[in-house]
Amino acid sequence: MAIIILNHDVKDFATWKPYYDADSGRRAGAGFKEVAVGTDAGNPNKVYIIWEGNPAALEDMLKDEELKELMGKAGVISPPEFTVVNT
Repeated sequence: MAIIILNHDVKDFATWKPYYDADSGRRAGAGFKEVAVGTDAGNPNKVYIIWEGNPAALEDMLKDEELKELMGKAGVISPPEFTVVNT
């Protein structure tokens, strides 16, 4: 088990968030437990997501073409970056 901290830029957090919320089944299916979702204190369109889960599942999920399309519709404007913290 690990803590995964993701971040990426979006055009507008308020537009992005409903897309993220609606995709919860994909995350649950990959075994992720959501710890927190929010924005950078100085940039409301820099999203941070914290999950508990398997980093290999994240790498598989990020290769999913359907997810890439969804992220585009949601207004994601930078590739996701992530840090894995082993616990």
